[in-house]
Amino acid sequence: MNEAAEEFHFSPRPNRAAEINWHTWSQGAFDEARETSRPILLSISAVWCHWCHVMDETTYSHPAVIDLINREYVPVRVDNDVRPDINQRYNMGGWPSTAFLTPSGDILTGATYMPPDQMASALLRIADYYRSNQAEVASRVLEARKRAASGVARSAGQLEPGLVDLILDAVRSAYDQEYGGFGGAPKFPQTDAILLLLEQSVLRSDPELRRMAEHTLERMTGGGTYDQVAGGFFRYSTTQDWSVPHFEKMLEDHAALVEALAAAGKTDALDRTTAYLDRVLRDPKTGLYAGSQDADEHYYSMDAEERRAAAAPYIDRRVYTAWNAALAIAYLDAALRLDRPILRENAGKLLDSLFRRAYRRGEGMSHAEGVSGQLGDQVWALWAALRAHQHGLGGDWMAIAEDLATHIEATYADQELGGYLDHAGDEELGRLGERIKPLAENSVAAMALIELDIVLGDPSSPYRDRARRALESVAALPRQYGLMAAVFARALDRMGHAIKITTRNSDLARAGVVAHPYAVLDPAGDQRAVVCAGTICLAPVSTPDAVKEAIQQASTSRA
Repeated sequence: MNEAAEEFHFSPRPNRAAEINWHTWSQGAFDEARETSRPILLSISAVWCHWCHVMDETTYSHPAVIDLINREYVPVRVDNDVRPDINQRYNMGGWPSTAFLTPSGDILTGATYMPPDQMASALLRIADYYRSNQAEVASRVLEARKRAASGVARSAGQLEPGLVDLILDAVRSAYDQEYGGFGGAPKFPQTDAILLLLEQSVLRSDPELRRMAEHTLERMTGGGTYDQVAGGFFRYSTTQDWSVPHFEKMLEDHAALVEALAAAGKTDALDRTTAYLDRVLRDPKTGLYAGSQDADEHYYSMDAEERRAAAAPYIDRRVYTAWNAALAIAYLDAALRLDRPILRENAGKLLDSLFRRAYRRGEGMSHAEGVSGQLGDQVWALWAALRAHQHGLGGDWMAIAEDLATHIEATYADQELGGYLDHAGDEELGRLGERIKPLAENSVAAMALIELDIVLGDPSSPYRDRARRALESVAALPRQYGLMAAVFARALDRMGHAIKITTRNSDLARAGVVAHPYAVLDPAGDQRAVVCAGTICLAPVSTPDAVKEAIQQASTSRA
């Protein structure tokens, strides 16, 4: 096995993929491609990906394919979870992604899974074409780069008053009345759409929206997309009725699903799901959570007794900052809403360990061990630090939150057009020089900045303006994205409807977050609660019912 191959995770089943001379994504790989005038074969894989494993066992184990790649290409292998910025620019429509690149990193062509015969034919054809047509390729690349340069400006737009309604209508239209969820097959959880339904059902006093969300969660947890033996959600269903899943389990998905289960009051499913996370993905020493558990159709077809005698699917023990921070937020919310003190305890330990490991003052958060941070890590960590302060976990969380907000603005902001770029721009290999403003991460940044502004209560704070600019920078995208823009709608609606509840009383805080989906807690004051909506603050109250009444009164007055 070559030395670089030791850095890669191949299929756990027998395969010869390590016989390919894989390179990491590095300057050295690009230099070698230029020096040898060979194209780059970029394979984007994932530890949890079933078809990535199949490609390792078949295509990348075929002797002719191994020989062609080693002779005609500079092969580069990237893990999607480790380098989401590379995946953002080179994914060919799924995993595995197979991209053929010029030595400068521009795309010649690509596909997803390719069986051995198809791959061998493509390897020969593309290598021959590149050798014979380098001038034409260079001209095409130049035109493509010109088009890409205007992408950031095209995503910007106005925050039109009807955007939330537009996105909510898209969610309603895609809703599956029979099976829950949205659209047909394959069917993904679409947790931001579920959360948007739950939030808007409260704000609009519309029980039908809540029924849609609850029906979706019930069908998911009652069907094949949920592990009925060990708990936890599989990544998605290949069928419309949630019956036949892809069997990988992702921490990223569970963070939002825990939040949705808590908001919907699905206590049994919540307890089973968090029990799986805490038993299987959590490291008891550090309190940190692993990134994923592998797909294994045979294992997950077993009953409980059979599983006890079998080896469980592989767990990727890498700790990803954004996903752990998102889970901590969900745990804190569930702990308060449903009185689950163990979730609060686990969230506290998680955040203590995560920030000790990944945070450096003035430098933000790393993405994973040995991997520099990306926008998602910064914005989720900012929100998590702020929530740690709001939930009274102790420590100097507000100072950390403000430091992260400063770092995000200094390192990721588009100073010209507003909003935030997906990575810091300190690496320009291939298409990494392209400027991308992701809708989801800018929306999360806006939600965190709005809450930071409200907790501080300082009229001169820059955070609300930064939140607005983040949303404006991607405001042209929701009309194209439809229900996939639900996270944007959740952020935009907070701009005008978030409220502040100042109290040290957990019962009053609980009443506030249950009564209003955008309640921002401030753990100052005393055992009473003060409710503020914008500049309108009401007299202190002392009972949960009075908190609910104050929220209604303040919201009505502001409107």
